[in-house]
Amino acid sequence: MAAVGAAVAGLSGAGLAVAAGTQPLPGLEKNCPAAAAGLVEHFIGADCMDCWKAAPAAAGQPPAPGAEAAGPRDWSLDWIVPAADDAPMAPGALPEAAERLARLGPHLGARLETPPAALDIDTALGAPARPRKFYVHSSLPHQGYFGVQLHAAGLWPAGSSAWIALVELLPAGTRDAVIPRHLVRVLVGPVALPVAAGAKNAVAPLYALRWPLNSHPELLMATAWVESRDGRILQITSDRCADPK
Repeated sequence: MAAVGAAVAGLSGAGLAVAAGTQPLPGLEKNCPAAAAGLVEHFIGADCMDCWKAAPAAAGQPPAPGAEAAGPRDWSLDWIVPAADDAPMAPGALPEAAERLARLGPHLGARLETPPAALDIDTALGAPARPRKFYVHSSLPHQGYFGVQLHAAGLWPAGSSAWIALVELLPAGTRDAVIPRHLVRVLVGPVALPVAAGAKNAVAPLYALRWPLNSHPELLMATAWVESRDGRILQITSDRCADPK
């Protein structure tokens, strides 16, 4: 779990009430929960620079691991899984990436131990179910931190948990990436969801998340999702999505 800073109070005054989507960040996300149909997660070993640089396969060709193209109504998340300390992408690796992969399947991590050290996981997202509500807000960057607040209401499947991330949006052509990358840089969780229905049981935890020194804060987006007991992502949202009605 990423460390939660003690600067929450200060961040609250730094503009956490800024409406979702008003931050001066590029590439407004269109695939928000009302429209999104699926999620593609790319897991790339920190020692496989070729996997990071890979392009989607041409028609009729075998897929390139780590570069499966996300559809126009799909989300995508990119995870760099730690390898050796001197691996080419070690500075961007996240220990929680290996933990995320293990939640999806305890043996999946072994697939990154032999070349090509990458794999893609597709998940079909469910439509938001009323009266559940799930959204996330963030502050403007302040002294190395983002204030990020998750809001959740309604009942969720037993064993579900929420997770909050800072995701760096890297357009195609950035840092040798051929496809756009949504690189997970910071992760907090599991976060408890409401224990019962009704507004009085809604949860709204606030965190101060410090961005990595080798990231660009102007490219970071707060993202949150709900995982089922078996690790499957049920719903995902960002601070650029409109709050559910």
